[in-house]
Amino acid sequence: MNRILVFVAVLVASGAASLAHADALGLGVAGKVSTNGYGIELGYRFNDYLAVRAGINTGSYDYSGTDAGVDYDYTLDFDNYPVMLDWHIFGGEFRVTGGVVSNNNQLTGRASGLIDIGGTTTTTATTDITFNKSSPYVGLGWGALPSTKRGLGFSFDIGVMMQGSPTATITAPGVPQADIDAEEAALNEDLKDLKYWPVISFGIGYTF
Repeated sequence: MNRILVFVAVLVASGAASLAHADALGLGVAGKVSTNGYGIELGYRFNDYLAVRAGINTGSYDYSGTDAGVDYDYTLDFDNYPVMLDWHIFGGEFRVTGGVVSNNNQLTGRASGLIDIGGTTTTTATTDITFNKSSPYVGLGWGALPSTKRGLGFSFDIGVMMQGSPTATITAPGVPQADIDAEEAALNEDLKDLKYWPVISFGIGYTF
């Protein structure tokens, strides 16, 4: 959280410097739907080239998968707070974005039936998978939120959140801890591609 506060301070300082050369151009608010959940976002356009955005995302997604030899029913719970700095290179709507996400997303897997973990059979297993709490983001975007003009606008972003390798914690009654440790390591290996999370988002909002 301290890193996020430092990042916000840098954004404010950058915006203050920009205001020395141009009038503020608008405060925007938007609803967003993305691969990081759905939520709301506030943004401020300092000049033709610089804007800052911050938001809150929530929601959940269910799917099934087989990892480390176990069939899981997964639930991905979204709980994240992005803070972004937009550089509109050409002074228009195209932008390059960098930022950080306070990432409380969690993936929970549940398995039932006859489950083999390290040679021990159990009837239920739960795994909780977490990621780095502070996750850098880089991406590209297009849109008018916030815009240089007052009114309704739309936006599109595509990028990647670098959330680190997953950390799995497995609960499986009756299974020796050594076997659980080995299963956690195998599960982390199967899920390692999740350390790079693609973010695609669409927004609609208003610049005041």
